[in-house]
Amino acid sequence: MNLKTLFINQKTVASDGAMGTYFSELSGLSCNECEKHNVISPDVIRRIHSEYIAAGAKLIRTNTFSANSITGGYSRESLRDILTQGYHIAAECAGENAVVCADVSAIYAPDRSMDEILEEYRFIVDTFLSCGAETFIFETLSELGTVLPAINYIISVKPDAEIIVSFALLPDGCTRSGTSCAAVLESIRQNAPKLTMAGLNCGSGAAQMIRLAVPFLSYIQQNTDLYTIVMPNAGYPAIENRRTVFTATPLYFAQRCSELIACSVSAIGGCCGTEPSFIAAVAEMLQKPATRSVKSIIPSDTRKKNTVPRLSSLIADNEFVIAAELDPPNNSDFTKMLHAAAILKESGVNIITVSDSPLGHAKADPVVCSARIKREIGIEVLPHICCRDRNINAVRSILLGAHSEGIRAVLAVTGDHIAETDRGIIKPVFNMDSVRLMELISKLNADVFSDSPMMIGGAYDPQPRKTEYSLKRLQKKKNAGLSFVLTQPVFSESAIASIDKARQCGVKVLAGIMPMVSLRNASYMKNEVPGMDIPDELVERFRSDMTREEAAKVGIEIAVEIARMMKPHADGFYFVTPFNRAEIIKSVLEAIGQTAK
Repeated sequence: MNLKTLFINQKTVASDGAMGTYFSELSGLSCNECEKHNVISPDVIRRIHSEYIAAGAKLIRTNTFSANSITGGYSRESLRDILTQGYHIAAECAGENAVVCADVSAIYAPDRSMDEILEEYRFIVDTFLSCGAETFIFETLSELGTVLPAINYIISVKPDAEIIVSFALLPDGCTRSGTSCAAVLESIRQNAPKLTMAGLNCGSGAAQMIRLAVPFLSYIQQNTDLYTIVMPNAGYPAIENRRTVFTATPLYFAQRCSELIACSVSAIGGCCGTEPSFIAAVAEMLQKPATRSVKSIIPSDTRKKNTVPRLSSLIADNEFVIAAELDPPNNSDFTKMLHAAAILKESGVNIITVSDSPLGHAKADPVVCSARIKREIGIEVLPHICCRDRNINAVRSILLGAHSEGIRAVLAVTGDHIAETDRGIIKPVFNMDSVRLMELISKLNADVFSDSPMMIGGAYDPQPRKTEYSLKRLQKKKNAGLSFVLTQPVFSESAIASIDKARQCGVKVLAGIMPMVSLRNASYMKNEVPGMDIPDELVERFRSDMTREEAAKVGIEIAVEIARMMKPHADGFYFVTPFNRAEIIKSVLEAIGQTAK
């Protein structure tokens, strides 16, 4: 049986429910161990499939949701056994009573190349095809692009294959990666010819899922010919005695799902926390159609557009931009930082950037600092946002807060690593890297921030020995939505060629200039700060017996020389203010004629 046969009479059917959480309930083992029990304990998996089919499920998924050798940790030999056994057990239980969907892992592995991931998809698909698979499902997706290589491969080797895609929307209407429902729907519409069925699963309990599903189904039905499926969780999980439990009852679950029948959904099933009793309740409910009408929700693009922020205007008009960085305080007193910001504004600086806990040392939040500077000093700000300390939820939250404060530009960086001596006490997050962060911001710009999008800046290392790598990263960042870059501080003409190549990529480049203020400061930066390529002759221009004023004068002279050398090769300057001594940046700007008129 296939999907076209199953839905020939266009009636809504029941799908199966959760595998992992039900396996954990029966076995007492972690649901993370579920897939390998296709081989270790096939009778347990066979029992689960059989109970779902006995409950009325007409569509079941193989127990292979997380089975791959990249993120699952399986060897290829073990993976082949898990996939093969998983498919054969499901097919044996289904017989002619249900459609078997080969469940293919969506592989999220930013540290792996696309070639590696595609080769893994091919192995998984080929294994399933050797078992006779005709229907494939990619579920709990954050974005379609992650699995498009696998979908395209399936179509190339088996053009008549049936392909299901199902997305996990959180109650806010976005996926875990920050992709909006509107963006998900558009990706489905664009790829509809390759697909057979589309839907939603996981992410939300029944009540929230129904709220999201009604408009989702309306859009799919109005814009494609795809079958549809909805598989909510059994409510929200709680932890009891170190075990995850769901409190929703089968009757409640089925009652809420009944609202989907009037939407002409093709299949209703369950995800985390649901069991055969839930599916039995759904199957019984399907005999009692609801009367709820379908709502239309085609996303609107009619929101009023705001004025373009000054940085965007300067860059668009090819004006020379002056940015200056301030270091946030390590306490709650912002007085010195705000005073420095006022001096920089008066000196002709266009935008103030605020670093994000540089070198992994905790300091005041850069968005909070930037909001204070913007409100109290009246200058545009560019907070740095790094991936080291926040997961994707936290990053999305801080971006929403920044936008509400009128911040319209951010610098997306991966972030400095935690020192070896701190590991175990301070744990880095790195839920994503700078490219993924830029993609997240671009998604927000396309939907949540569409009336007034954020400009995306990034870092660029112009050291000659890193040029090839830096340019490859730059192209990825540009594809992710990057508009401009701030370079690592430049100390010699050796960086010019690399900066020229970056500008040839169509990206605006603000050349980094970091005045040194003493022999100790210059020696420290040269020897202990990553990314600082400082020639010995510059360090030697300082003496240990210099006064503070004498040393600052030398540092200003060097910075002026570098600025004059770099100006023909840059779209602007990015000054790193040493110890927030704004008067030094003011002196450099005066010397090069860039002060405010």
